[in-house]
Amino acid sequence: MARRKSLSITLSILAAVAMALGTGCGGGPPVETSKSEATVHGKVIIHGKPVKKGQVWFDPANYRRKDVTARSTNVAEDGTYAITTLIGENSVRYEGPATLGNRELDGAIQSLVVKEGDNEFDIILPLR
Repeated sequence: MARRKSLSITLSILAAVAMALGTGCGGGPPVETSKSEATVHGKVIIHGKPVKKGQVWFDPANYRRKDVTARSTNVAEDGTYAITTLIGENSVRYEGPATLGNRELDGAIQSLVVKEGDNEFDIILPLR
């Protein structure tokens, strides 16, 4: 009887381990590892008006792409920007005269999934 109970416990443990390995952990979204690039363009708009200067930063780094660095580009006088970055999720932020000392705007980060080809993305601040 004791041997049968021991076998039952062993089989239960093996089944639990097999289920854990088969389902993976977390079930979170996939993390992009590609080094392929795509272009993103758009406008930077603060309180409904295009900004006249500043920089836009795109950071494609994640725990599988630790070696990549953030990329930046200047904003044109009409509020437009264009940048090439890695496809996949990017953290996007704007830095410029309007954000300095403004708690509502300073450090505002948006997330964008960049796809192959041409991407249009307007950075609208403040975030809602």
